[in-house]
Amino acid sequence: GRPKRRPKSADAKRTRGLYCPLWHQRFGINDFFNMTEKPLIIISSRTGNTLAVGHAVCDALPGAVMMRPSEVPEDLSSYNPVLLGFWCDRGDAPEDILRIAPRLRNKTIGCFATMGGDPEGEKSKAWMQKTSEKLVAMGEGNKLAETFLCRGRIDPEVFQRMTDMLGGTVSPEREAGRRLSETHPDRLDLDRAAQIFRGFFGGSW
Repeated sequence: GRPKRRPKSADAKRTRGLYCPLWHQRFGINDFFNMTEKPLIIISSRTGNTLAVGHAVCDALPGAVMMRPSEVPEDLSSYNPVLLGFWCDRGDAPEDILRIAPRLRNKTIGCFATMGGDPEGEKSKAWMQKTSEKLVAMGEGNKLAETFLCRGRIDPEVFQRMTDMLGGTVSPEREAGRRLSETHPDRLDLDRAAQIFRGFFGGSW
């Protein structure tokens, strides 16, 4: 007869929908959960932009586990490095990431984010560095290892709210930026994010 399926572990059930399928295909579920320290990717995503980047990074790091802030366990001793994925929320990281950051202790941390604006602009780069350093400093004994920032599709609700604040009109520049962001994160963004974090963490984990 047909072999019986082995029941899923509690860890596999908890991370369903956010786990990294390529790791499971290459190495198997038992190896995935028996590592002494696993990379942990914590994702806050509103429109799916940051989640897409997170999946690319997760597939690039052997053994990585990805989950939302609400799913993060109390005991984080088996996770290192920790990567925080977030979006630009009114000039800061979103509240769920801000609540998680103080719980991190003695971790090597990487940060990646998406935003509707130009990620290569000086203000954008300064925001990413400042926000990442703030998150790392909210815990104790942490070290910021690497960051990555790319464009992401703008939430229509957020765009409309900003438009209302600006008097209800959309300048050609804002409309051009919105249209450009609609196509991101694209394959080049995802590949670059994967390469950056694989290059830094891949040799150690």
